[in-house]
Amino acid sequence: MDRTLGRSQIPVSPLGLGCWAMGGNFTLDGLSDGWGEVDERESVAGIHAALERGVNFFDTADVYGTGHSERVLGRALKGKRHEAVIATKFGYTYDETTKEVFTRYNVTPDYIRYACERSLQRLDTDYIDLYQIHVGGLRPDEVETVIDALNDLRQEGLIRTYGWSTWDTANAELFAERSEAAAIQHVLNVLSDNKEMLALCERHGLASINNTPLAMGLLSGKFNQDTRFNDQDVRGSGHDWVAYFKEGKAVPSFLAKLEAVREILTSEDRTLVQGALAWIWGRSRAAIPIPGFKTRRQAEELIGAVAFGPLTAGQMNEIEGILGSMCHIPVM
Repeated sequence: MDRTLGRSQIPVSPLGLGCWAMGGNFTLDGLSDGWGEVDERESVAGIHAALERGVNFFDTADVYGTGHSERVLGRALKGKRHEAVIATKFGYTYDETTKEVFTRYNVTPDYIRYACERSLQRLDTDYIDLYQIHVGGLRPDEVETVIDALNDLRQEGLIRTYGWSTWDTANAELFAERSEAAAIQHVLNVLSDNKEMLALCERHGLASINNTPLAMGLLSGKFNQDTRFNDQDVRGSGHDWVAYFKEGKAVPSFLAKLEAVREILTSEDRTLVQGALAWIWGRSRAAIPIPGFKTRRQAEELIGAVAFGPLTAGQMNEIEGILGSMCHIPVM
């Protein structure tokens, strides 16, 4: 299941680890955007466990903990930088002192260079493997300017390649056609398929980097209709873009769909988490899921999914049929 970062041909493991939770507590537009308290020692141990078992891809962003996630990743990779492929993101503005992230963004060439240099410092490295636009929606003229700025950074050796974290397929198409991008990052999980974006990535030879592959933890099977997250966790924050949890509770329709496919996902002694990742690998050869983690134990469970590989075509078709028949169930 070896992968490459799209057109860049940079070798990468079929699984990455998402480093959002490593950022600890911070806010976005006044609401919590972190995952509660996190032990930095556990974050480092999880990264080391990944490297020990051949998982070398780590995805973070400058706004995760307003720089804290990048710092922890940099410390964890000290002396091991050559073993890792680092992806980070830029575009949103933030206050590192107050740990506030703002919805306003800045993608001017000067800011992109400034953001890149700060990320390099925090990561304690002299290059970033994959530098991604974090702002999902941009105007066409902004896209052109960003492409030029990223090409300059690549030519100078500050980044190896670049991509975009976006939900907008029209923008992603423009980006793929007019740039030398290597990847598009987007939502993908067994409860939220994304056929158009996957097809786009395959058509253009781009890596499909999949965020929320576990539906913000819902696909771990640990939560039920009585689970309640407080407002210090992003799942209880009240952000309208948090699809799988509303008012701190798991959305009932998603719980129902999970139960309907649980048996297939846990086949061959997989855990539910491992089955959710196996579904993603079954969807596309371009797919690279980046589930988040908070402890070494969680990281080891994620890493263990690689040995099982993808679900079979028959299992994929069975899941599609089950979920297709449930499409009438309302989200809320």
